[in-house]
Order: sequence, then C-alpha cells, then structure tokens
Amino acid sequence: MLRTIERTGQLLKLYTLETPEWGITELATALGWSTSTTHDLAASLAQIGLLKQSGNRRYTMGWRVLELSQVVLGSSTLQVEARKGMEQFAAKHDETILLGVMAGGKVLFADKIFSKSSLPKAISTPDVRFHAHCTATGKMLMAHMSSAARQDILDEHGLEPMTPKSLRSLVALNNELEQINAQGYAYAFEEWSVGLGSVAAPVFDYSGQVVASLSLAADIQQFERDLDRYRSAIVLTARQVSKRLGHMIFTA
Repeated sequence: MLRTIERTGQLLKLYTLETPEWGITELATALGWSTSTTHDLAASLAQIGLLKQSGNRRYTMGWRVLELSQVVLGSSTLQVEARKGMEQFAAKHDETILLGVMAGGKVLFADKIFSKSSLPKAISTPDVRFHAHCTATGKMLMAHMSSAARQDILDEHGLEPMTPKSLRSLVALNNELEQINAQGYAYAFEEWSVGLGSVAAPVFDYSGQVVASLSLAADIQQFERDLDRYRSAIVLTARQVSKRLGHMIFTA
C-alpha cells in the first residue's frame, strides 16, 4: 500500500502547467518503470478521477483533482477574503452576492449572502450544482480555462438547458466566452432560473490565476433596470478581493 502511494505521488508530480499531458511510454521512461506498471497505475488513477484518459494511452489531470483543490480553497484565504468583500457589498447594496467555484464540471456556490428583500429560490438550497454554460459564474470561469479543460466539461455535461433561454449552441457559447474574456464580466439573463438575472466577475490569486468568481443575482426586471450599477459594483468587489489575495491589478 505504501509503495503504491509513493508511486502515485511520483507520477502526479510530473504533471505541471508545462507538461499537462503524458503518454504511458513517456511516463514510464521519466519514472524508470515498466510500461505495464505505469499503465496499471494510470488506469487505476483514472478510475477514481485523479487522471483522465485524453487519447490513446495518454492522460491528463482528472476532475477529482480540481474538486480537491476547491476543498483547499474553501478553507483557505480565498473564502476568508471573499467573505469580507461580500459582507461589505451586501451592506452597501442589499443584493444577493455569491462566491462560485467549479466542481466536477459544474458551478458550486461556496458562499452566499442573500438580499434581505428577496430570496432567489434557485440558489437557496445548499450544495446544488449548476450547469456552467447557464450561469454568469460558470461562463466566467469557463472563459478563463484552457480549451482542453473547457472541452472536458462539455464532453461530460453537454449543453443541457436549465431554462428556455439557456445557451444551446456551441458556437454561441464560444462567441460569448470570447467576449467575456475581452470585457472582464459575464451575464446570464434567465438562463439558469426564470425571472433571475446575474452578472459575474473573476477573482484572481497572487499568481494571476482565476480561482473563483463573484456574482450578483437579482429579479430580472430590477436587474435589467440597474444593469450598469450592478456590473460596476460586482466588478469592483471582485477586484478588491483579488487585491487582498495578492493579485496586482494594472489598469490602462
């Protein structure tokens, strides 16, 4: 058992931003193992989600790694600093604000502060996960993912709609994600719950990676009336949280 754990650690250490995908022969050579031993371990790790087979005897990191990273983030500085920003936002605006992360290819709202005047039923249940392409938060997080990670989500979950206004076209989704990257915020107009609008902005860590998203959710009529104010408020809050996490924000 200990030997297997040690080997698992050695194998996973090879995965970096520079080398996110490995073939069995490449792994075996780098580790000095036989190809059969390497294949058996990689296949076992794929079964529990730590690796994902991306092609013929090739493997990338699996979704379970991302889920575990979100557990760490949830008990770390991110949640502490995000909560401070969310409380300041709620005190000033009295609107629902959410901290969203990606877990298992879907959006999980790890923290929430609801408006005193209304309670969006769609997000009142704890630990419910939402299709990423239907939410402002999910679209924001997808926009900052690699194309491979984004494709993994689409392969696993597809474009199943949550409402009649949910995106159903891959072309439309890709166009919107490109626009989100350019403008720095994302919208969802009744795409995840009828009668609800939302706007999301990215939260960056010290390394410049997007680790979460803050979003505002409100009644669609009120949301559309105050769209510019809501967008400015959530973008400012996300920038403040990012700054607390060590992200250096440069503006032209």
